[in-house]
Amino acid sequence: MTDPAGEARRVRFWARATALVLALAGWGLGGPDGLAGVLWGGLVVELNLSLLVRTLARAPAWRGTSLKGTLASFYLAFAATALVCLLVIRQQWGAPPAFLAGLMSGFAGLVLALAGSGFGRLKRNRPG
Repeated sequence: MTDPAGEARRVRFWARATALVLALAGWGLGGPDGLAGVLWGGLVVELNLSLLVRTLARAPAWRGTSLKGTLASFYLAFAATALVCLLVIRQQWGAPPAFLAGLMSGFAGLVLALAGSGFGRLKRNRPG
């Protein structure tokens, strides 16, 4: 059985680590605009992860329960994320490619967390 809180912590850790590395690269390659773009992207990822974890923690886990409230919360979280992205791009608070790289840190964090937990299971289940 997986621990949802542990999985969320792993994803958040890897997303933050990836955003930090990308922020240093953005600063080196794009100067202050590159750094700002990656940091804003990382902040949007953090906001999105926080909203999703909170929504999933409150979601009913038993059969026969309506998920309308949970779906509405997901839609509100998506709308909030889209609004922040629109605001950052419209106000030009950083370089757009760097902002996209910061947003991708969340996906990279998810992939790294899944790869790390999968490799850990492979090591534990190896015979011998």
